[in-house]
Amino acid sequence: MDLEDFYSADPRRRHSEELEFGTDWTEGGARTQVSWVEATGEMYAMRDPLGGLQSDVIGDLRVTPVSDGQLTVEVLGVVNGRDRATAVMSGWEVAMLAGDNSLAWVRDRIANADGEMSDTPAQPSRDLPAD
Repeated sequence: MDLEDFYSADPRRRHSEELEFGTDWTEGGARTQVSWVEATGEMYAMRDPLGGLQSDVIGDLRVTPVSDGQLTVEVLGVVNGRDRATAVMSGWEVAMLAGDNSLAWVRDRIANADGEMSDTPAQPSRDLPAD
């Protein structure tokens, strides 16, 4: 669904606080942002397709912006509570930059959220790549 459809489908989303867990996740060649919606507990991925390149009048290339309708949103799962969302996503800063499909890490963490609760935010995540 596009961004507007996402917010329109549940009015609680539009007015809720959100936690952002980075904007450089990767999957399928699109830059992806991961966020959590406090009112619904939803963790979602918003894909930002790469804008096209356009030449201006002096020959410089510029990236053409994408519209809100081109931003696609996927609900990855529900994680109830801010503390739980933070615990599930502990280590995200490293995981986000770890490969061509870093969003798989988020999917796995959400799918195994109960086990991730012992992975406190101050501690390194057990499933992050070794340095």
